[in-house]
This record gives sequence, C-alpha cells and structure tokens, in this order.
Amino acid sequence: MTNVLHFMARIRDWWIALCTGRDPLRPLDEEHYRQRILALTSFFWLLTVIIVTVVTPLIIDLSPEGRLAATSLLVIAGFSVLVSVLILRYLNNRIAALHMLLLVYTGAFTVACVYFGGTRSPTYALLILAPVMASIVGGTGAGTFWTGLVLLIWTVILGLERLGMQFQQIIMPQNYNLAITIAYAAMGLAVVSIIMVYAELNKHLRQALQSANNELDYLSTHDDLTGLYNRRYYEQRMAKSLKRARSQGRTVGLLMFDLNDFKAINDTHGHGMGDALLVKLGERLKTQVRETDLIARLGGDEFVVLMENMRTPEDLPQIAAKLVAAVEQPVKLRNQMMVLSVSCGVAIYPQDGTSQTELEEKADRAMYRAKQQGPSTPATTVLH
Repeated sequence: MTNVLHFMARIRDWWIALCTGRDPLRPLDEEHYRQRILALTSFFWLLTVIIVTVVTPLIIDLSPEGRLAATSLLVIAGFSVLVSVLILRYLNNRIAALHMLLLVYTGAFTVACVYFGGTRSPTYALLILAPVMASIVGGTGAGTFWTGLVLLIWTVILGLERLGMQFQQIIMPQNYNLAITIAYAAMGLAVVSIIMVYAELNKHLRQALQSANNELDYLSTHDDLTGLYNRRYYEQRMAKSLKRARSQGRTVGLLMFDLNDFKAINDTHGHGMGDALLVKLGERLKTQVRETDLIARLGGDEFVVLMENMRTPEDLPQIAAKLVAAVEQPVKLRNQMMVLSVSCGVAIYPQDGTSQTELEEKADRAMYRAKQQGPSTPATTVLH
C-alpha cells in the first residue's frame, strides 16, 4: 500500500511540474496553490472522461451517433486540458488557462445537451462543475461569472423545451437510466476529486502556516546568536515566576553575568571572536544548570539565569561561584586559546526585593562590584 501511495505521489508531482513548470515541493504561495488545484483537477477530469468514454460503450449499446458523441467528448476534453496546460506553463496565466478549460468544457457539454435530450441529458447537470472549479481556482469573480453563465445555459435550454422545442435523444430508452447513472457517477468523481485536491492542498497550507508560526514564535522568544531565550521571554518568565513564588511562599534566584573586557576582545580579535565567546558562554551556562532553570541573553554580553524551587536560598552564591568557575575554563576558538572572564551578581526573592526591577537592580549592583573587584579568583567575581 505504501509503495502504491508513493507511486501515486510521484505521478502527482510529475503532473504538477509538467503543467506549472514549478517544483511541486516548493513552499506554497497563493498563486502556486491555485495553479496546483487547476493542474490536478484537470488531470482528474481528463481521467474521468477517459473512463466514461471507454466504459460506456462496453455496457451500453450505443448508436453510431452516440459513439461519435463519446469520441468527440474525449477529443474535446483532451484538447481543452492540453491547451490549458500550455497556457499555464508557458504563459504562466492561471486565469486564462482556467477560462480556456471551462470554455471548451462548458461548450462541449452544452452541445451534448442538444443531442442527449435537453434537460434530460446526462451532461445537463454536469455543467455545475464549471462554477465549482471557477470559484476554487479563479476566486469570487470567476466563480460568479461561470455561475451566471451556467444558470443562463440551463435557463435557455429549459425555456426552449417549455416553448415546445424537441431536442434529439440518441440514448435509447432502455439505456437511459444507466446512462444517467454513469453521468452522475462521473460528476461525483469529478466533485470528489476537486474536494480531495482542495483538502490536500489546504493541509499543506496549514502545515506551512504552522511551521511559519512556530518559526516566528521561536524568533520572538530566542536570541538569534546564541539560541538562548531573549529579554522578551525572560521578562514573561520572570513575571510568572514571581507570581508563583508569592502564591506558594517560595524563593526565586536571579544571577546576572557579564563578560569582562568584552570591548577589548572585540577590538583586538574582531567581532567574530566576540560572538564566538558569547556563544561559548551560553553553552557552558546551559550545561551547568537544571532543565527547569531559565538562561537568557539580555543583550550584548549580559546573560541571566533564573532559578526557581531552590533547596535553600543560601546556596545561590555557591551556585553562582560554581557557574563562574565552569565558564572560565580555557577554550580554543579559531586556533587560539582564550580564557573567558565573567563577573556575576545575584539576588534572591523576597530577601533582596519583591519585584523584577528591585531584583535586577540588586543583582546588577552586585555584578558591578564584582567587576570592579576584578577576576582574581572565581570566588571574588561573585557578589551578593
């Protein structure tokens, strides 16, 4: 079954590429979306006509006129699809291709009504496919135009019958019900094909939209250099953390990190080296904290770690010292041995403040004192 579906998907993609001249796997936009519907539905329509014109003579004893009509219908359908494909591929004009297809289709089925009994013709009801196709592929304007045209054709044929005009009926009476059944089966197949194509492409559009939304959501909450959370997400998380801490009587720890002499590094080694150090700092912080802890880059060389559900708040300075020691291990970047030097300040809710602003000010002042004191040892670069 899987192999059959794979084979059918390959045929589908080949037909789309043949009709549109565009990669069927490329991301869908509005124009390509409607072109695919036109291409696939044209294929199903052509397949339906082929099946009907081949099967009908096998189960219904057609008159010579009936055989000629069936053959003519097949030729006309093939011609309309061919011309429509050429217009779509080489002129890249979806609307012109659609109108060309529906013009030939509607004209052929209208003429068929004359030879198959007017309103009793199997093709009379099949004309409904034109406005359905026009609405999906061409939009509201095309759908309105073809709806009006088909209604006009129906009205004229019905009116002529009411005036006493006798249309030919080349389907023999004993075969009429079977012919109607085949015609409606063909219409059902055509309608189902449109719905299937429409649903399948809508699924692809929804998936593409979901993927785009996920990407936008990621970009809105993550730093593009380090892949860590950004300031926007950190502020949202901080607000939620403080709210939980107030309601549950728990503590929240805030650690702020800043690279020492970062400007000198950029000036001496270039901004590429500075970016590499920022990425490495983020990576090392990430390996040293719990999965539930938040690491974010606020901007420049400033990072924060937000910790909830600590065993005791007194552990926070020791945790910070451990992080600083891990971060300041030598690292080889671009064939150069570099030593990261950071300063860190900490603040604890509610001892050091009850709001985000108070905690950040407390941690920032502690970090500034650590930077002034100098990175003589890992322990001296952490202040509370």
